[in-house]
Amino acid sequence: MDIEIFNMRNPWRTGRLYEHSWLPRRELETLVDWMDNPYVVVVTGARQAGKTTLLFMLVQRLLANDVPPANIFYFSVDDPGTAELISNPGDLLRFLRDAKSGPRVYILIDEVQRLPNPGLALKVLYDLGAGTKLVVSGSSSLEIRSTTREHLVGRSRELILYPLLFSDIVQQNIPAASRNDGDFAAFHRLYGESLVPLFADFAIWGGYPAVVTAPSAAERSEQLRQIYDTYVTRDVSQFLRVGRPDVYNRLVRTLALQVGSQMTWEGLANEVRSSSETVRHYVAMLQGTYVCELTMPFSSNKLTGLRKTPKAYFVDCGMRNNAVSSLASLDSRIDRGHVVEQVVFQELLKVLPATNELHYWRTKGTADEVDFVVTRGDRILPIEVKDAHFSEPTLPSGLARLLDDTHPRHAVVVTRDFVAQRTVDTTTVHFVPEGTFLARRDTLVQLLEDSLR
Repeated sequence: MDIEIFNMRNPWRTGRLYEHSWLPRRELETLVDWMDNPYVVVVTGARQAGKTTLLFMLVQRLLANDVPPANIFYFSVDDPGTAELISNPGDLLRFLRDAKSGPRVYILIDEVQRLPNPGLALKVLYDLGAGTKLVVSGSSSLEIRSTTREHLVGRSRELILYPLLFSDIVQQNIPAASRNDGDFAAFHRLYGESLVPLFADFAIWGGYPAVVTAPSAAERSEQLRQIYDTYVTRDVSQFLRVGRPDVYNRLVRTLALQVGSQMTWEGLANEVRSSSETVRHYVAMLQGTYVCELTMPFSSNKLTGLRKTPKAYFVDCGMRNNAVSSLASLDSRIDRGHVVEQVVFQELLKVLPATNELHYWRTKGTADEVDFVVTRGDRILPIEVKDAHFSEPTLPSGLARLLDDTHPRHAVVVTRDFVAQRTVDTTTVHFVPEGTFLARRDTLVQLLEDSLR
């Protein structure tokens, strides 16, 4: 390993000032909390979602918590000689000893999937104990799980890092909004007007940190293009080894054009001129690399809902808009409704705990539909996205039917600019403008908890 490169990667070890200002990430608190457990922490997520930055934020927090600089090691497997060092635990332990580290050592490894046998190397280090805390990162859950599954069972915890939440953007632009404890209506009265341009901007560009911080629309567009191009050239070509990149790229565009629409594998196969088996395989790759996710239909014993027809959404709306080559403003888009629905999906995806599932609902043979149904056990929270101007709290027909059959505690109609609350039998229905609904993560999480507990 090149010691000069290592020292440049680890400036705190040589006494150089290490203070940086980054966009806040809520995931940092989870990561810090996990420093006291013995497990290998695996940070995964979309490429350029901020995983490397999160590791350096962790370094800064450890230093602030009086961890000696000599006890913190950051390695990038992309650096010359690093893979060989980490792959040989004996050599790594000698390196740590020679570096005069203390009894409690923090080892941060970036792009861990590029190790020849990462699972075995991490298992050996974990089993040795020796006061070592391992935190590793990588961009593809498919890649990491395929190379570590056998060795890290019962030894690891996974943290998924998504692009920034809309609430993160709001916190940066309207700091006082994060300190407001009011309900949706009170919050909207205070900040609703200010949220409109923020939401419109976020719906086009999404939450990748490099895109959010770019100083102009032209640079944002270039950042999105580079994120997608890097994904195609590195993940798709190098690891996934897609045999038909032309089909893969057509599939990405087709899914982007049909976002939020019911799809069949046969229909997708016809669209991209391939087989259903290939399409299923490629969609699984898109899920494993945090580009797209599927929602499946919700059904219960009382309902005759669809059971097998999925819908696809992107993990980030900026990536979706880039895929359809349309970065026009929200107000000028003919697909505005689909864009808003996409944003609601991705923000729900980012906050839902593992105990919850995200579905949609539609009856057979009718147009009755609800965009999202969050479930936990037998509890549900229906969410219908209606990017329209309301004058009174009128229930969309699909939501009215679902409420009549299931009687949930709460339901939501996401509107363009209308806020109200209505009780339907035993259900409290919240009519909430799209920006207000997503502006505060804690309020959204509390609504989920009140609905599903």
